[in-house]
Amino acid sequence: MMQDWAGWLLMLFNFSIVLMFKRVRSDTKVIYAIWFCMVLHHVVAYYHVYIPDASKLFYYLYIPDAASFHGDGAYLAALPEPKRLSVFTNGAINFTHSLGFVYRAFSSSFLFGKELSVSAFTLSCVVLVKLVDHLDLRRFCVGIILIFGLMPSAIVFRSATLREPWQALFFLLFVYWAIRLRKRTSMLILLFMLMSAFCMAYLHHGLARYAIYLIVFGIYWGIFSRQVRNRFTPLIINLLLAGLLIACVIISSQKMGLLMSPGEGLEKGADMRQTLLKYKEVRTNFSFILDTSSVFGIVTTFPMVFAEYMFAPFPWQVECSKDIYAMLESILRFVLSFFALFSWRRSSSEARSCCRFLFIVVLGMEFMWALGTANWGTAVRHHVPGYSIVALLGAPGLIQFIRKLDFKMFGRGKVSGEFNEQVRHMS
Repeated sequence: MMQDWAGWLLMLFNFSIVLMFKRVRSDTKVIYAIWFCMVLHHVVAYYHVYIPDASKLFYYLYIPDAASFHGDGAYLAALPEPKRLSVFTNGAINFTHSLGFVYRAFSSSFLFGKELSVSAFTLSCVVLVKLVDHLDLRRFCVGIILIFGLMPSAIVFRSATLREPWQALFFLLFVYWAIRLRKRTSMLILLFMLMSAFCMAYLHHGLARYAIYLIVFGIYWGIFSRQVRNRFTPLIINLLLAGLLIACVIISSQKMGLLMSPGEGLEKGADMRQTLLKYKEVRTNFSFILDTSSVFGIVTTFPMVFAEYMFAPFPWQVECSKDIYAMLESILRFVLSFFALFSWRRSSSEARSCCRFLFIVVLGMEFMWALGTANWGTAVRHHVPGYSIVALLGAPGLIQFIRKLDFKMFGRGKVSGEFNEQVRHMS
């Protein structure tokens, strides 16, 4: 317990983070919702750290990658001098060295490593609340937080020493700054957006390539917005700024060897998927293979590959209790995606544009993961970075639907008050 002093201090700091932001602390219900989710994250983290053989009791509590990241980070922290690292060598190596750097400064305890991931989740909740404000969804804020924070598999992954909590945070930060850029052109906002994309790309080689297209699309969508055109800044300056930035991104990515055409990306993704599918002993392997030999092959096979990545296991693939949980999670993802599309279709004006932007960027990320994922066990983990946007877009429609069914757990005080008044009049 004594060697975990840094982890316990970070735990207290995590609970106080939500009070540092005016918008969050102004709503007590939002604070309680975030704290409730954080408590469950801490329960999983402490159970894994302090109870022996926890992984034998719960399947998802033992994550080999998390143990490997922590062990390698602790080893690097114990070296007499820190090792030098060149940027974008490998996302896993980058993350391990980052862990080693923080461990060297504070503590290399297992609890501290888990608390770092919980910090990323807490900050993600704060960014999510800010996005809720920008999309004018305040009345659904508590429900969005709970749907985002209470996904069981995500609780386990976000409380482990993995890259996914930080990928989710930086992805959320990118879309937040992109929306801010659309509302007001500012070099500082643009810098924060680029920094968020860089940090996300730093953690995974696939995200490094996707970040290039993300930056280009974010600049285009943000600079060429209706609000920017109506401001006093001449449109030609915005056009020149956007063109210059996009050119810089493309040139710099070419220099680093990160730029890849969509065709090359599909081919490399298909090769990786076929390589992973060769491991026949993996029970949860996908069945569809991406055919990149022709345009017709891509058009006919990619929808099946993507659907299997998003929603497997299907009912006929369920063989054990773990598959039942994975299927329930895929059903929730399907429901949220359906309501996200429904909300997008019903929204209008600027809100519709923002929803379209969020929907496109999260679909792009899921497309990228689908190319390199070969089984639904890995897919559950790859859904974590983009799940926040899915919850943000789909939760309002789901909550409204549940309210129409008169589920009291999501009922509003006003509705309950009207119901009680009607009962009194009847009596």
